[in-house]
Amino acid sequence: MASRKRRSRRPAASQQPGSGPRRLGGQPVPASRSASAERRYQRTHRQGSSRVSWVVVGVVVAIVAVLVIVKVTSSNGSAGVTSGDNPAAVPAAVETALAGVPVSVYNSAGTGAHTDPFTELKSQPDLTEHGLPRIVYIGAEYCPYCAIMRWSLVAALLRFGTFTGLKETTSSTDLAPVPTFSFLGASYTSKYVAFTSYETEDRLGKTLQAMPTNVDELVTTYDTTAAIPFLDIANQDVTTGAPPFLVPSLDSPPISAIAGAGTGDMQKIAQAIADPASPYGGSINAVAFDVETNFMTAAICRSDGGRPSAVCDSPGVRAAEKAIAVAKKVS
Repeated sequence: MASRKRRSRRPAASQQPGSGPRRLGGQPVPASRSASAERRYQRTHRQGSSRVSWVVVGVVVAIVAVLVIVKVTSSNGSAGVTSGDNPAAVPAAVETALAGVPVSVYNSAGTGAHTDPFTELKSQPDLTEHGLPRIVYIGAEYCPYCAIMRWSLVAALLRFGTFTGLKETTSSTDLAPVPTFSFLGASYTSKYVAFTSYETEDRLGKTLQAMPTNVDELVTTYDTTAAIPFLDIANQDVTTGAPPFLVPSLDSPPISAIAGAGTGDMQKIAQAIADPASPYGGSINAVAFDVETNFMTAAICRSDGGRPSAVCDSPGVRAAEKAIAVAKKVS
């Protein structure tokens, strides 16, 4: 069994990503999808300190309060807090801002002196759909790391195609309520790559989408810890858990800077990603989103033969490709 690059699956506040073992294959298959989903939930949530029985009463009261808020805001048509199974549509201005990030911004961001955030695979079967390289994302709406990753993932995919039906939501309030996208019910169109996504649970832990067997097999093979987010780009580049340099901890930007902002601030975040030198862009470390987007874009370009050339031949993407090229590959 080959050894994977080391990276933390869920870094603590004082822990930088890069300390946890990562391996490929050779591990027991999870007993069931429900067990796998439970591990994903537990591994992503903070573990409490000591527990006493009377706390259960407070938890029950809090859950009831959240459900009441969700019901009220949903019935009033608010885009602020949604249950996850019926989130509001992302405002067109948000997608427009992300799709319009200037190439000069990506070129200036480059790799930010960071190393390749992916695990590089070799000798793996091609992952395709309808003859196109396939990208598979697995996450959950409660997960703050998924919430952060989706910003760069959406930005990267918008360089190759278009989305229909993207939703807006926030990650769970018991971790860090990060404004973000939900892929639930969304579709993606591209002549270069295919994209399939699975939001396994909503903000309250309710099951949303079950993964088909072939996707479960990807997790079993490339992510035996069942950490989320999980991203597989054509079985060439895989990453699991918190994006290393993008999410140092729950207590540092960008999570600490935008947690609790609400979905109404999505346009502000998108504009900061397009202008990371702005005051707000600096406060949320927006350049890190652009660096992550460059790496994701470079990985996609590697899978589709470098198309479109206007994207794949840009200096920012080329810099990320060079970092990927020197990374050690594992079988």
